[in-house]
Amino acid sequence: MKKALFILLISLFVKFAAFGQSPEARLFDEYGNSISCEEYLSRADAMKIEQANNPNSRIYVIVYEGKERKRDYNSKNVTFKSVLPQYGQAAATIRTMQKRLKLNKVPIQNYIFVNGGFREQFGVEIWLVPSGAGLPKPTPTLEKMKYRKGKPKGFCLDCCG
Repeated sequence: MKKALFILLISLFVKFAAFGQSPEARLFDEYGNSISCEEYLSRADAMKIEQANNPNSRIYVIVYEGKERKRDYNSKNVTFKSVLPQYGQAAATIRTMQKRLKLNKVPIQNYIFVNGGFREQFGVEIWLVPSGAGLPKPTPTLEKMKYRKGKPKGFCLDCCG
């Protein structure tokens, strides 16, 4: 009798311990602006596949405005230099990502896009958020940003329009 009661208590404890665990958002991918268009498309496809494999989850995309790495072709070797962003670069990137999803007829209601504020370098974080999980919080590292002149362009315009 004591053994049966002990087993019952242990099984109830395990059941309630597992039930009490709430799902958590998981960082699926992150990158800066120095990736190629082909790599961006590959990551966008992986993001769509991850969401399709987890239909009760949402994709939460945080875009941080920051300095951009530009290719410098002035030397024999291709190098990168860091340049100030143009005002609104994060918003332009978000618009491009949304346009790419719409072109592929992906249900956009499963995606949340957020301007995450400022960081030293431009960056994108892609989170998988299960149903019932809390949304990840942006983690900016700067309070303000200096900008260069010009109108921002989206990301990977050759393939995303």
